[in-house]
Amino acid sequence: MITTESLSFWVTQSLLMGITIFLLPNLRVTSIFAPFFTVISIALVNTYIWDAALFLSIPDHFSTKALLLILVNGGLFWILVKLLPGIEIKGILPALLAPLIFSGLNILITLYLPPIDWMKIGEFSYQQVLALKDYFSR
Repeated sequence: MITTESLSFWVTQSLLMGITIFLLPNLRVTSIFAPFFTVISIALVNTYIWDAALFLSIPDHFSTKALLLILVNGGLFWILVKLLPGIEIKGILPALLAPLIFSGLNILITLYLPPIDWMKIGEFSYQQVLALKDYFSR
């Protein structure tokens, strides 16, 4: 069953991925569901391939280990975007920058904005569409 919290998380993550793609000039969305599928794919790869200890040992200063993590994460993003339909990428630089921008946006949203209740927004939008339908069907 989909809870309000899980729906809010996935919708927010998909919107942040869409914003990330919009901000980078050599990334292009060709499908409305592409950011969602990209977020799901990254979550699956992070869950089943990466070791959790890798993320717990991320350095807090610039080093060769930090550079290696950025390169590996960018390479993973590049591979996923190449495999998934709906997002086009030109070059490796956007693939290296996208995870950094996505993570930065995610941190900013988590720290400074309250959680968004997407179920309420969906219900409100549905009611507005019904009201418009009634108005124009008269």
